[in-house]
Amino acid sequence: MNILFSPRVRTVSSRIIGFTLAILLAFSFSEWHLRDSVVEHTLWISGWIFVGIGVMGRIWCSLYISGFKNARLVTEGPYSLCRNPLYLFSYLGGVGIMFLTETFVFPILFTIYFLCYYHYVMRQEEAFLSEKYGTKYLDYLNKIPRFIPSFRNFKEPDFYQVSPKHFRIFLMQVVWFIWVAALVQLFEELRLHGVIPSLLSWF
Repeated sequence: MNILFSPRVRTVSSRIIGFTLAILLAFSFSEWHLRDSVVEHTLWISGWIFVGIGVMGRIWCSLYISGFKNARLVTEGPYSLCRNPLYLFSYLGGVGIMFLTETFVFPILFTIYFLCYYHYVMRQEEAFLSEKYGTKYLDYLNKIPRFIPSFRNFKEPDFYQVSPKHFRIFLMQVVWFIWVAALVQLFEELRLHGVIPSLLSWF
């Protein structure tokens, strides 16, 4: 796998981008706050809805891959909707956080980055899984869409074995979505009370 798209690089790059965004957002102001309260509140509500969907979706995915990631081919539950549900729900949670800025600029920039970068990540993972699982994965690839979910082949078992240790680790990762969303809200309150200045404004 290309080192540029390795899990370690993805983690480091996500933290760097997240830290940069945090600084940018701390001093940014939504123009909609002054121009149109309906748009402002619609963006805010949409943000929390997407964050909620992203968090719940990642928890759902983690139930199916806890202890099994790269150990066997998981094709049930969310993985019967699309081949990359963990990335799908990560995107929804991330774009939800961007909507909490009450702007359109940050969600659009996040979407462009995510689709450009993770397009290649998913392609590389497909090549790895094709080599590892052969025709079994190719059959799965031909039936299940890559990213946009479809309920046509949805299936879930009555019972499923989960590794508590791995599930706990996934839960700790999911909490970050809530913390970052809360941080965005904290920045807004601090700006409104004049604690930190509003140096940039965005639509």
